[in-house]
Amino acid sequence: MVIRSLLSNRLSHAVIGILALASACVVTPAFAGAGLVTTEVTPVSTNVTYRDNTNGLVTYIGYTVTITNDPANTNTINNVRFTATASATDSAEKPTFLSADGATCAATNADQTSISCTIGQLHAGQAYPTFAVFFRAPAKITNGVADGDGQDAVAFSGITYYAEGTGGLQSPPQNSTGAWTASSNVILGTTNPTLVRSVVPKNSNVLIFTGNAAVTTSGNPFATSVKVPPTPSYTTADIALSAVADPNCTNFTTCYLSQISIPGTFSPYLTIVLRMDAANIKKGAHIESVVIYYDGVPVGDCASPTTPFSGTAAGTPCIAKRVYYKTKSVPGWTVELDGDFEWQILNLKNGGYKVL
Repeated sequence: MVIRSLLSNRLSHAVIGILALASACVVTPAFAGAGLVTTEVTPVSTNVTYRDNTNGLVTYIGYTVTITNDPANTNTINNVRFTATASATDSAEKPTFLSADGATCAATNADQTSISCTIGQLHAGQAYPTFAVFFRAPAKITNGVADGDGQDAVAFSGITYYAEGTGGLQSPPQNSTGAWTASSNVILGTTNPTLVRSVVPKNSNVLIFTGNAAVTTSGNPFATSVKVPPTPSYTTADIALSAVADPNCTNFTTCYLSQISIPGTFSPYLTIVLRMDAANIKKGAHIESVVIYYDGVPVGDCASPTTPFSGTAAGTPCIAKRVYYKTKSVPGWTVELDGDFEWQILNLKNGGYKVL
């Protein structure tokens, strides 16, 4: 009996030891292993004009993106991937991916409305450098859906994946994805002959204009186009035209202001074309007698058709060319331009141009 009791006690201790060892080897899911990733997405501009396929106007939508591994987290996270989809209120209109600045991104669907960007690894408290993504604005489709002014907008949302991607033993799905939505929608403007707005992507040639390819009509007698050279950083571009009352308005029935807002300093320069329709030009007026004011100062002539002012005068516009489309013999004459006045202006900066 004593021997059996001793054996029983020894067996009990052995079983307890084995169970304790087994318990120590159980692998439990690391619910906090992936850390916490935050994604902030903000539109570069909250108002953008529709693309217009009839006259060749191409406008752009842009977003800045910041992805951060929470400072309170002590873990390094891996395989961070940013995904996003742009969609208009009218689903028939498709914003299409153009490019990214600061990250490697690619379209992931046939419509090119969805993208995926590889971010990589983030240490505890580390933020990935803010990057930007750009989409071509959609053309307006009149089909009974969001056709009124201000009703149509582009929404931008997605998921940031991290750690084990879509899940795994050490990082369950609920701990490795973070849904996000842009801070605001981008309102799409109806085609407007006196107002155009766009984002300007980095290193892109952008031509924006009012009216029908900056051609004037009797109903819209003043037009503006701006050619923006490739820029080292993204920016925005707005052109707003308005009639002005001025006692010096002696050459035209109505005088106008073209307010051009494109933040930045440009190299080689902005090329600005202003046009006045023949129907708005008073009889006997000469193009040489017209004075263009830039922020209240008369604009002088350039030293050459391709040389803006430099040195201490850098940022002051100059007139590179004046054209009076008097007859068919004038280079560039068209029926639409017949009798119109045109000025080509060079400048390194934006500003307002009043034509009197």
